[in-house]
Amino acid sequence: MATISGQVKDDRGEPIADVAVYLEKTSYKTETGADGKYTLTVPAGNYTLVCTALGYEKRSSHIQLKDNQQTVKNFSLEKDDQTNLAEVEVTGKSAIADVRETPYNVVALDAKSQYNSTLNLGNLLDRASGVKVRESGGVGSDMNITLNGFTGRNIRIFIDGVPMQGMGSAFQLNNIPVNIAERIEVYKGVVPIEFGADALGGVINIVTNRTSNTTLDASYSYGSFNTHRSNLSLNHTFKSGVSLQVNAFQNYSDNDYKVKTRYRIFSTIDPEDAEPGSGWQNGSVWSADSGWFRRFHDTYRNETIMARVGIVGKSWADRLMLALTLGQVHQDVQHGSDMRYVYGERTAWSKSVLPSFVYDKRNLIVDGLSIRVTGNYNYERAGTVDTSIYRYSWTGERMALTDLRGQTNSYGEASFGLTEFDNRNASATANIGYRINKDHSIAFNNVVSSFTREPDLVTIAETRSPDLPTAADSMVRRSTSNVMGLEYRYTYQRKWNTNVFVKHYLNSVAGPNEMTDPANSSQTITYRHTQNASKVGYGIASTYFFRDFQLKASAERAYRLPNDRELFGDEILDEGNATLRPENSDNFNLGFTLNKELNSNYVLYIDWSGYYRNTRDFIQTVLGIQGDQLNGNAVYRRQNHGRVTRLGTDVETRVYYKNLVALGGTLTYTNIRDKTVYSDATENTLNPNYGYRMPNLPYFFYTVDASYYFHDLFEKGNTLNLNYAFNFVEEMYLNSYSLGSADTRASIPKQRYSDFTATYIMQNGKYNISLEARNLENAFLYDNFSLQKPGRRFAIALRYFFVKR
Repeated sequence: MATISGQVKDDRGEPIADVAVYLEKTSYKTETGADGKYTLTVPAGNYTLVCTALGYEKRSSHIQLKDNQQTVKNFSLEKDDQTNLAEVEVTGKSAIADVRETPYNVVALDAKSQYNSTLNLGNLLDRASGVKVRESGGVGSDMNITLNGFTGRNIRIFIDGVPMQGMGSAFQLNNIPVNIAERIEVYKGVVPIEFGADALGGVINIVTNRTSNTTLDASYSYGSFNTHRSNLSLNHTFKSGVSLQVNAFQNYSDNDYKVKTRYRIFSTIDPEDAEPGSGWQNGSVWSADSGWFRRFHDTYRNETIMARVGIVGKSWADRLMLALTLGQVHQDVQHGSDMRYVYGERTAWSKSVLPSFVYDKRNLIVDGLSIRVTGNYNYERAGTVDTSIYRYSWTGERMALTDLRGQTNSYGEASFGLTEFDNRNASATANIGYRINKDHSIAFNNVVSSFTREPDLVTIAETRSPDLPTAADSMVRRSTSNVMGLEYRYTYQRKWNTNVFVKHYLNSVAGPNEMTDPANSSQTITYRHTQNASKVGYGIASTYFFRDFQLKASAERAYRLPNDRELFGDEILDEGNATLRPENSDNFNLGFTLNKELNSNYVLYIDWSGYYRNTRDFIQTVLGIQGDQLNGNAVYRRQNHGRVTRLGTDVETRVYYKNLVALGGTLTYTNIRDKTVYSDATENTLNPNYGYRMPNLPYFFYTVDASYYFHDLFEKGNTLNLNYAFNFVEEMYLNSYSLGSADTRASIPKQRYSDFTATYIMQNGKYNISLEARNLENAFLYDNFSLQKPGRRFAIALRYFFVKR
């Protein structure tokens, strides 16, 4: 092996950080540190060493290396006055190169290319192959991610390798602006042990901007439905190595878009005089037809600030960062899981405090030994307010209920009173890796996490009858989990990489549950339920590199532990189930990546993967009724369903022409089948949905997009980018296929819609303005359980960006 080292400076002699240094037509690459220095260890041979950075002209040099030779190669880069798409593509290829070094099925999304838009991280993630992000409404609504047929908590989300679980509603993918990230990595199926994740579907890792440059990024946007978004980011690294990062953002929207739904007319008709089939119940009748109504109680507002301070580039620490995140949310609740039953005064709120730290060091004490330690504690104070004596209709009418404190009617509006509770999440990660030699390395990872929820019994009692709080209200909910992993990695001449690993999962749960009263079968009693689970998983992932082609294959026996929301609910619309068992799945993946320069003008990129999942004890989300049929509340419930299989494929294809045109698209198809033979634990009742698709899961969808760039428009250094994207989601059944006939089965219809964005970049990115139009067709868009999303909408975004290298 030979070593290349050196330093990269600008034309004034100042070191440049984050410069990509790589050997052309190989996978060997690195980046310069804060001092502009770099080091590469490579086999002997003849190479072309390339040095490139956004905003600078590219440099290359031919070098000849011999075994055990140490070569010093310094670069001096001159600024490029015409920064264009070519430099942006280099940054993207650097991220792809990172991906190509791993045998896992993973793709990377470049967040930097979307900094001038109003996208949040959830919107960007929705553009990845195999991923469908589903929302229950407008800004701030509940979001669910589907990845390769898995959904919800089967997919774990991390920021810089730190789990986001339990970070509270003020810090979620659907309200974090895209500017906070450098890229998003999507691991499909088999997951590396360093995440310590009990994820059947995969892992999403948000890599934040770690630049050592001084930057100021400020943006503001205004859009339809009185939507305001703003973001401020500041990064600065002092010569002493002290790094300071601040990110602050806010989102506000009235969410007063129009929806079409059946509605209720308040009536004084006596029950005995009501016509059969009129839908009369408890003082109201259903209209015969659906109507268009504007949402009137769905305001969403959140403010969040993240601050990080630490040391980088020291002999004892590559990075030691302390962080504090503060956030708050206020959200009006327009309706529950059934849009017909409308609320007029129910609200939810939360306040979060999230301290965390991360420590990274490569070559600790001895060469090849690396360590990473993270920790975070998430405290959230949250609650719901519903003390109204009125029942509402979409027509704007309301009717007083004199004997109740709270909105109560069939299926949709049971009283929640005034409740407050504390959520406490904590997690710690330790990762130790040792490179034995150039071919062999081992790694150990351990993640421990805990969740505690303590209801505020005084607040609950103040708004309920004297015999409450109930036994369930008084119980503290607790969950603790530990995931430990050990991995061996083998690399053969950087052409063949294979990882073999084993994981141990441990889970302990304690919370309320109900059972039939032995003394009275018509009554239920609440008791404290405790359970423990211990599972062992294992897997292998391998990849082989050709010149422009990479082949990947992986297999895993994986487990997924139920999370806090599934176990204990959210005190609003989710009902907990403390008896849930861990899911387990046999996962198999096969894929390839082609990244080929066809000629000096064209580049072709193709990423394909096929997969099979055989999942047992699948945790399914179903609609349930909390309470009796007349005065109950429609909620989401989770239950173990048995066996489900997934056989699917997803593909992403892109073609680039010079720095002018980019054309591409993604397509996903997943055959998700219910393979549970019996529908009850006693195995006496056959499952009528056996062999049919699992309901309410998107199984076929695609996106096609195109971009065109006008360079030096009106003035040198200015660029206009036009982007168009068309989206399609196939129809899916809302409930079990066995319910009803072909004419009566409820379904979420096919969805076709398109988006258009025009972005004008001035003075090489210092000033930016974007115009966006989404859902141009004003199509009916539905996701979670047919809850309608906004129609056509527009936005304008302004951004100022300053950088000092």
